[in-house]
Amino acid sequence: MARWKIMMPMYLNCIGDASTSWEYKETDRSTGRERRKTLAVPRYLNPADPGDWTWNDPSANRDNANGEVIVCHEGKGEGRDIAFRGDPTPDMVPVDDEAKEISAGFAERWRYKPEASEVSYTQSMLDKFMAEKAEIEAKPQTVEVAGLSDLVAAMAAMQAQNQQLLTSLLSPERRKV
Repeated sequence: MARWKIMMPMYLNCIGDASTSWEYKETDRSTGRERRKTLAVPRYLNPADPGDWTWNDPSANRDNANGEVIVCHEGKGEGRDIAFRGDPTPDMVPVDDEAKEISAGFAERWRYKPEASEVSYTQSMLDKFMAEKAEIEAKPQTVEVAGLSDLVAAMAAMQAQNQQLLTSLLSPERRKV
């Protein structure tokens, strides 16, 4: 099997009945014929929405207040699971051993544990980037350009030479001629 429980709302590229599509319609002005284009789009899954739940336990869940959205890879789940394309996300908790093995392959890339955090993966990434940005801004930025000191020296010599030429042109002896 390869099944995960979704912990946070997310968009997934679903397969089969769970997939969603978007239809674009356009009418050609010259012929009056309608052209249609249908594109597959990710489906929004929210664990707080009972309409998305694929599993709930009526005996432990008397008020029907808690359910779970279980997703799987195609052909590797149970009947009500939602099949999806692609890699699992850090906001998915593995339900079985195969899913744990697949998720373990992403552990280094994710460095985030949804069951140990109240914050979503997206928010954790934003926090990480903001910390890196603050660290970079705190360091003084010095940029060394190869040959810049030679260029500055040549410009200073040229400025001195121009000043010397202007002085000689504006000297009183030159004005008499």
